[in-house]
Amino acid sequence: MQRHLIALSEILLVVLGWHAFPALAQDSSPQPQSSPHESVSLDGAWEILFDPDNQGRRQQWHQQAVFMAQEDRREIVVPSCWEEIEKDYEGVGFYARHFTVPKAWEGKTVRVQFDAVNYIAEVYVNDHVVGRHEGGYGPCEFRIDDLLKYDEQNFVSLRVIGPIVAQNKVIDGIGWSDMPHWRGAIAGGIWQSVRLVATGTAFVDDLFLEPRLADDTVTVHATIENAEQVGRETQITVSIRSEEQLQKVIAEQTTTLKLVPGKNEKSWTISIPNTRYWSPDDPHLYVATIRIAACDGVVDVEEARFGMRELTIRNNKFELNGKPIYIKAAFFEGLYPTKLALPDSPEMARREIQLAKECGFNMIRPWRKPPPPMWLDLCDEMGVMVVGGLPIECMRRWPTVTPQLRDRIENEVQSALLRDRNRACIVQWEIFNEIGRQDLERLKHSTSMLARRLDPTRLILDESGGFAGGANIYLPKQFEPEVFNDVHNYPGAPLNDVSYDKFLTLSKTAEEIEAMGLPAGRFSSKTTPGRLTVVSEIGYGSLPDLVDNNQRFAKDGNPLVPPYRYHKELAQSFRDVLSESGLDSIYPNLQQFCLDQQVIHSQGNKRMLEAIRSNSSTGGYAVHALTGGDWVLGAGLIDLFRNPKGSFWGTKEANQPQYLALRVRPRNIYASQGATISVTGINDLAGVAGRLKVDVISEEGTLVFQEEQDVELVAGIAPIFEMQLHTEAMSGSYTAVVKLLDDEGAVVAQNSVSIDVFASKQPVSRNVGVAVFDNNNLLRPFLKESGISFIEFDAKTPKSLPVFVSRAFAGSEKVKKRFAELHQFVSDGGTAVYLETVQRGPQNSFWGGSAPAKEVLPIDLNIQHAMGLWVGVSHIVTDHPVFAGLPTQCMMGQVYENVWSPQTLRATGGQLIVGSVSHGWFQGNSDAQNYLGPSPAWYGMDMGVVSRGRGRYVLSSLRLLENLGTDPVADKILFNLIDWTTGGEPVDRTPTSPRSPSQTPSPTKP
Repeated sequence: MQRHLIALSEILLVVLGWHAFPALAQDSSPQPQSSPHESVSLDGAWEILFDPDNQGRRQQWHQQAVFMAQEDRREIVVPSCWEEIEKDYEGVGFYARHFTVPKAWEGKTVRVQFDAVNYIAEVYVNDHVVGRHEGGYGPCEFRIDDLLKYDEQNFVSLRVIGPIVAQNKVIDGIGWSDMPHWRGAIAGGIWQSVRLVATGTAFVDDLFLEPRLADDTVTVHATIENAEQVGRETQITVSIRSEEQLQKVIAEQTTTLKLVPGKNEKSWTISIPNTRYWSPDDPHLYVATIRIAACDGVVDVEEARFGMRELTIRNNKFELNGKPIYIKAAFFEGLYPTKLALPDSPEMARREIQLAKECGFNMIRPWRKPPPPMWLDLCDEMGVMVVGGLPIECMRRWPTVTPQLRDRIENEVQSALLRDRNRACIVQWEIFNEIGRQDLERLKHSTSMLARRLDPTRLILDESGGFAGGANIYLPKQFEPEVFNDVHNYPGAPLNDVSYDKFLTLSKTAEEIEAMGLPAGRFSSKTTPGRLTVVSEIGYGSLPDLVDNNQRFAKDGNPLVPPYRYHKELAQSFRDVLSESGLDSIYPNLQQFCLDQQVIHSQGNKRMLEAIRSNSSTGGYAVHALTGGDWVLGAGLIDLFRNPKGSFWGTKEANQPQYLALRVRPRNIYASQGATISVTGINDLAGVAGRLKVDVISEEGTLVFQEEQDVELVAGIAPIFEMQLHTEAMSGSYTAVVKLLDDEGAVVAQNSVSIDVFASKQPVSRNVGVAVFDNNNLLRPFLKESGISFIEFDAKTPKSLPVFVSRAFAGSEKVKKRFAELHQFVSDGGTAVYLETVQRGPQNSFWGGSAPAKEVLPIDLNIQHAMGLWVGVSHIVTDHPVFAGLPTQCMMGQVYENVWSPQTLRATGGQLIVGSVSHGWFQGNSDAQNYLGPSPAWYGMDMGVVSRGRGRYVLSSLRLLENLGTDPVADKILFNLIDWTTGGEPVDRTPTSPRSPSQTPSPTKP
């Protein structure tokens, strides 16, 4: 039997945080007040015996005398994750405590209720077996009144098998990842609250409240248990109150019902006068009370909160309570610094939800873990929509496929839905995520149907990401799904125009893309045209302030838990890597390194969300992520201590209900060609008229362009400004600023972007010549157009001429022979410049990449993916002649948006010109995505010099070749390379000093 509702007195306790936090738990002999429904807490001090050898059942540790005779029993607080006192413990533990119940409870029905025990619980009372429960994230309860000694001491014990997440062991036939689990912590043991509940012999077993907005009614579905062996007459009263006026009944029905022994089901449909709908702007809650009276008086009273609301889809738009709403969600790991699966304090939980609202989010998407009840209470009250997530990981090999897999998944679905289907905040259920295996794909429909039978009122998404045949969404009341574009996309940062435009093409037809003036190649294969699209995973990553965080851990943390350890280890590994690479000359201060990474993160998130919102076919997004997690530590907008990172502010700006999407295209401008300034209005509110001001300001503060127009920011999405920016007289760094002012001069919305203008396409210092090895004819045309002389490389090429190699690939024996000649050329003192060292995968994919064959490049190196995704990768430019006239001694910011490298070269040795620094996604092999956190920092070479014999290889993984002639930054780097390798001095024709990422216009904390 599940516990799905909380008496009003308990609701108030949960809101205040008393029910979920051990420091305020009641003592071992609580004295309940007289009531037809009495509840007392068993939270607080318990004892535990860890059983790593799984011998406790055989030796009967559950028995009071045996348990108390064990010398190694320890005190543990309930609720808590047992790894708080035993480092990374995976295995079996025995819990026990004494308690008393009053004489007045004799003759009542008494149940012990556990909000969650992870993963298998075997329960005993006074040495008698009570029952077994499997499932680590939902409630269970057992009737025990016949086993109790009233007004005397009683003994409750549990044998608990915790999740097996990272260790190779088998316990009672259950092995590694056989059980569904959340990756953020083991969360082993009794990790949520425990209580005793006493009622009469008839009581409410389940209460489901089904709101119907079409006629402003709520249907109250009740399952009532008659614990007697004979039928009995009862009077059932169902009443509705507004939580704002609990003393006033606004609707009520009374029914006489004869209860048969066992379960009885009954429903009432009640009209709610002057209905107030629950929404993020007005999170109004109602309380439903069901009262059971028999001839011997009131035998049970049960209460549950609910909201009148419905999220659905109409005409390819989300609607909340019949009104359009754009979904702005934050992915949520739900990991905490010390308590792991539970908030460290009620204040911490409230703070993270409030920060989500302040950042502009109206929804939170918990990641594969049903949040604890007190957290959902806060979302109910504070007005944040929530996606109901389940502890079912789907990617790679977990959970493992066993004959029990279907039963375990269905058990988790049923547990979560029955526990939380009265929640106003939960508006959608998400069953799976990124399915990669047929054994799970075949469960998509049947599991969705189970969810639909349990809850007809909410949206159900069968698979986020649509990796297994596409995503299907079931509308409320519907059993047949609608096909849905659910997209996961991590394009990396800085974000360039190509990636920006791909967001604009989501769900668009080829004709629509052509009308947008975009090439057909920008079409996204991730979506089907004409369907509503949600980008349910989007974002970038950056380190938290590791210096600050580690000071906090040292002061208030627990060294036993993984977050304490991997924050400390990560900080040291970054210091080591910066020192080993020599990049500590740029970043001697780790704190500044973290903060600069957050600037890149902020800019990337802002542009991604802006692009998605500019597409009329999208209905929302979910930013990865609100908080940092375990191996996805970098994704958070706030750190584990719930402090905003620099990435918070750009995301907040992009979330604003009234927004101006400002674009200057191209961002890097040839002075002779100019650029286009355009503004798209994005408005989630009512339309507003005002004065639009567009300025372009030099780095010295000089106004070089200004335009004003009267415009209307209509509801929805609409272009409101476009004009050509003439740049013939401009050179250097500028900021474009747009503001919309209302009639009184107040700012309605504003935005800014940085741009750079380059005075010349041909800044080569002198008439120089080079040799080329260009089998693909990618380099010759540009050199000819630029007036740079070159010869074809052969064995007789003078060592004084650098050889520029377009691609490090040999498709024939003839080309292999030329590469052999090139290697001899280098050994004899020559210079070979490999402009495209990485061999990318199909369609020039950023995801794939391989090292050149040894006959092409005789250097041992590995290719490291360097896009980052949810982990920030810092591409750091040293003060080197190749980057004269460009930002150096800093991370690559927006000026490098087209040329930064999605792959980097590892284990090359040599001298860095541009280095990549980041950390590994997870510890160990590809299946180690779990509570142990990320792996150490590493560094790679995006561009650098490797000596060979008397000569040298200059290796680059930057995207230079593909951007020559279209991006002056790529041109400039190539020209500087030519100058440097031919012995000349690069010419810096940029009159102003270049801008570092920390100087680039970016939202900052007010």
